[in-house]
Amino acid sequence: MTNTVKRSAALTVATLVCAIALGGCSMDGPTGQERADELASQLEDAGLGVKSAEATYLSSFSGDLTVSVILKSDVVQPGYTVSARTLGPILGVVARGAADMQVGGVGFYAEEEGGIAISMMTAADDLGIAQAVDGRSLTLTGERLDFLAKQ
Repeated sequence: MTNTVKRSAALTVATLVCAIALGGCSMDGPTGQERADELASQLEDAGLGVKSAEATYLSSFSGDLTVSVILKSDVVQPGYTVSARTLGPILGVVARGAADMQVGGVGFYAEEEGGIAISMMTAADDLGIAQAVDGRSLTLTGERLDFLAKQ
C-alpha cells in the first residue's frame, strides 16, 4: 500500500470518527423545538401580559424561529395596539431565547384574546425597531435581536 493510499484511508477513518462523535454530542441536548417550547413557557410564566405563546423552530440552515403570543386583554390598548412598555420586555425574552438558541431570525406575531391581530407599529417605533414591522408582524433579524436582548 502506498503512503498516499494509507494517508487517504487514515483521513477517511478520522473523518468518520469525528462525524460520529459530533453526531452523538448533538443528540444529548434538547432539540430546537424543545428549546422553542421552553421559550413559549417562559413567555407565559414571566408575568408580562402574555396569556399564551407558541414558538416554532424552523429546521433550516439559519434555524429561524416563529413566535406567536396571545396578549391578555388588560395589556391591549384601544384600537388593538400594544405599548412599547408592554412589548419591549416580551421582545427582550424572545431575543434572549433566540440568542441562546442561536437562531438567525424571528418572526413575531401578537393577537388579543379574541383572535384580532395587534398593531405593533407605534410600539416598534418607540422601541427603535420600526423597520421590523411587516404588516401585523415583526421580522427580527440578528442585529435587531441583539438590540432587543438588552431590553
